Amino acid sequence: MPILGVSPNPMLSFEFLPAILTGLTVAVLHASLPTHWLPFVLASRTQKWSYKKTFSILMIAGLGHVLTTTLLGALVVWFGVKISEQASQIFIFVAAGAVFLFGAYNIIQHFRGHKHSHCDDTHPHHHDYKKTASDGWAILSLLSLLTFSPCESFLPVYVSAWPLGWTGFAVLSLVLGVGTLLAMTIFMTLMFFGAAKVKLHWLENNEKLIFGIMLLFLSLMVYVVEVLMPHTHG
Repeated sequence: MPILGVSPNPMLSFEFLPAILTGLTVAVLHASLPTHWLPFVLASRTQKWSYKKTFSILMIAGLGHVLTTTLLGALVVWFGVKISEQASQIFIFVAAGAVFLFGAYNIIQHFRGHKHSHCDDTHPHHHDYKKTASDGWAILSLLSLLTFSPCESFLPVYVSAWPLGWTGFAVLSLVLGVGTLLAMTIFMTLMFFGAAKVKLHWLENNEKLIFGIMLLFLSLMVYVVEVLMPHTHG
């Protein structure tokens, strides 16, 4: 007796191919949006993170993004749950709101005089405490941005591939993870090392202001892309 949702037909492997190609395309295109990697580059510049630390935070946030999408996919496929528009918007508001607040925090810090300086070593312990607190806010906002904004465009892929059973679901989840994390890593890496070559004193002295403004813009972009545009096309 065949296992539920899994066909013993050896030709099943060929049936996976369209779903895999579709899922990979959707995952890569979605992860290529600047909201998935640009905030990490901006944060690394402002917080003076190394590439290794930036990459680690990117991976954690990316995994949260993938896991949230996978859990929603499982709910939709297994229970036939239709994610309500109100619930979806709450997720987006949390994600966009976290980024907006951290952007506002950086702008306030800039105008309060907390600009970047290589020579401020008079109070190292106080400086370390503030740096740790600032890092915490940055990491929390980045994790919130991706964890609470799942890839809803991938859910129809899960549903369309349901005839392949839970094996197909597992394969698509793997495709989602690989495609998303790979695309985010590539774009973040290119921008990280590209931005590192730019040495402008004006930019260094106003990093918090620029970072804050760009985060505000990105939070609005998240809202427009995830909330307003679907209504426009609907």
